[in-house]
Amino acid sequence: MFVILQESCMSFYKNKRVFVTGGTGFIGAHLVRALKSVGAKVTAPSRQEADLSQADAANKVIAGHDLVFHLAAAVGGIHYNQTHPASLLHQNLLPTLNVLEASRKTKVNRMLMVSSACVYPRFCTVPTPETEGFKNEPEPSNYGYGWSKRMAEILAKTYVQEYGMKIGIVRPYNAYGPGDNFDQDRSHVIPALIKKVIDGENPLVVWGDGSATRSFIFVSDVVIGMMLAMEKYPVPDPINLGTTEEISIKNLAELIIKLSGKKTKIKFDPSKPNGQPRRNCAVTKAKNFLNFTAKTKLKQGLPQVINYYRNYVQKNS
Repeated sequence: MFVILQESCMSFYKNKRVFVTGGTGFIGAHLVRALKSVGAKVTAPSRQEADLSQADAANKVIAGHDLVFHLAAAVGGIHYNQTHPASLLHQNLLPTLNVLEASRKTKVNRMLMVSSACVYPRFCTVPTPETEGFKNEPEPSNYGYGWSKRMAEILAKTYVQEYGMKIGIVRPYNAYGPGDNFDQDRSHVIPALIKKVIDGENPLVVWGDGSATRSFIFVSDVVIGMMLAMEKYPVPDPINLGTTEEISIKNLAELIIKLSGKKTKIKFDPSKPNGQPRRNCAVTKAKNFLNFTAKTKLKQGLPQVINYYRNYVQKNS
């Protein structure tokens, strides 16, 4: 990953003072390492070190930086998102507003607002173009989180309109990779399934009927997309970050079992929600504006996550 970054981003990021919210989280930690590899001077405090829900704290830590990547987000898996819509809306909007205000007041040069594919409605065109980001309402199982990301995009656009700030917007699809969150209550589908399979759950209980499809992007790819967006397209015109590889949850579970070397059987639980029926993105804007194409296929990325869980998470639990 770092060779690609050095070729495309070395001159832009070298010696830039970069603030990353959510920099101790899954994607954020990978982004911080990538930024440092191309010579950026990175600040990425934890929530305990900087409470961005407090305006004064946000002003203090963001002052003096050239660039701000806003990744910090409260989010979980489908069950958590479905049962905490108000909490997620509140916990995401307040820090976002404070980070925007702090960036404006301290004259940050550029900002990247990291939105989400959860802004899209349940029944959208597939592959989904960015133009459908505000069509109808967000997918019901991600209702509060989806609206928080829509509002973050609106805030970015209005701050650009009124204050002339340079703010880009990206909508990453489901990211996965080493360092992901394997917490039973808040993990997304790939780490959740990997944990169950490696821990020996048999039969493997999969929510829904397995027919829903998703598009997953490996963490190193999404980091490259974010860095290119900051460099090449700092305007409030959303860009999808994803792949053209679409897979059903049934086939995903089968692939994880196969790559794990297990003989696990699968049991579907149709009493639980499927979530959005299909999710896959149009990638034309990313290619045209960022010269970005995700490189990592699931058969390349999933073994890295399986090995990470076995060698680091499971051994230390």
